[in-house]
Amino acid sequence: MSRAMKALLVLIAAASGVGQTSVQAAGPRDVSCSVSVDYTLNGGLPQSYQKDFVVLAGGFFYDDFGTFIRFREFYAFTSEEAGNTVVAIDYYNDVGVFDAVDFRTSLTLHEENGETISGSQSFYTSRPFSASHRTHYTLTCSRLKN
Repeated sequence: MSRAMKALLVLIAAASGVGQTSVQAAGPRDVSCSVSVDYTLNGGLPQSYQKDFVVLAGGFFYDDFGTFIRFREFYAFTSEEAGNTVVAIDYYNDVGVFDAVDFRTSLTLHEENGETISGSQSFYTSRPFSASHRTHYTLTCSRLKN
């Protein structure tokens, strides 16, 4: 193999190594999060879900907090969008015979010290029994040093 060819191969290998290092450094990061979900029925607090968890870069977190007769699940996963880590959550709670709470949201981490998002949703049912349902959530996440 000629000297010029060896030099070219070394340059290509070095360039590809530098490119991979840059992609890895800019890629998704592990995150630490805390979520709180409160579901109220007619003003009372029949259900509260609170969890501290860690999602590894590009991975997911799953919690099955159901019972023998009720389906209840919480998912969280991370992705990378425009150089920022995005944490998405999916919450499902079979709160009663006729009703369930199901929502999804995402949080983009712009700052190193963390971000918080909150939201709420309400609905009213008139049959078979009148009821006022309200769900409020707060999600706080921060990047971990990898």
